[in-house]
Amino acid sequence: MVMSKVLTISGQKGGSGKSVTAVNLAACLSLYEKKTLLIDCDPQGSTTEWSGIKAMGYPFNLSSVLSGKATIIQAIVKTDFHYLDMLPAGFDLFEVALKLAGTVSNEKILRLLLEDIEQEYDYIIIDAPSSYGFLSVAALTAADWLVIAMSTRHNAVEDFHCLLKLIKYIRHTHKNFLKIASILFNRCKTDAEIDQFLADQNLSEIKDLICPTFIPEDEAVKNAIDKKIPLVLYDIKSPASSAYLRFAKEMVLVFK
Repeated sequence: MVMSKVLTISGQKGGSGKSVTAVNLAACLSLYEKKTLLIDCDPQGSTTEWSGIKAMGYPFNLSSVLSGKATIIQAIVKTDFHYLDMLPAGFDLFEVALKLAGTVSNEKILRLLLEDIEQEYDYIIIDAPSSYGFLSVAALTAADWLVIAMSTRHNAVEDFHCLLKLIKYIRHTHKNFLKIASILFNRCKTDAEIDQFLADQNLSEIKDLICPTFIPEDEAVKNAIDKKIPLVLYDIKSPASSAYLRFAKEMVLVFK
């Protein structure tokens, strides 16, 4: 029985490209005909907004599932991509999270819910909030693999080490041996820029985890966000689209 590869996308600062990565990785995997579920676990709902499903409308979302008002199957929404489904989120997720927080066993709730559907998908991509609160812990606990979104525009060393502590907590508390699949740099110009950033941040030891592909600075990314659609629907020939497609292919090869 083949189970889903569950990846959580994390970035501990706004602007790291976390939600953009989640949306576009999921969209590109679907173009490679990989049955994919994209889960928005952030009350800001950026992934939901940028995936283009708001125009379609949807009766339930992740907060409906976590509060017991709907099953996860009822809350999943079809997208414009044949191989891509979406579990949306809204700000009401914040209120549900407040009620669930404080009980350690609740941190496994999303992982347990995924057991009902993980045989239906090749990949499940989870967008985690940029924080260390309940929803972030739940999103990481639900995954087997972690993709870290980074930007050379932000100091990263303290955030990275805090994230490592969070991984250690999840491994110890929930017996989930969460592993880092890749670190993806966004809005870069050259490999040399990344190398210099790692040296300046005293993070050279993580170089082996850096994805060979980086996402270049590209006006098409902003334009796709403004139109609230994945980049490959806006301009599949743009430099960033090409990079996301390469990144998705690299992820497929990682899990072969």
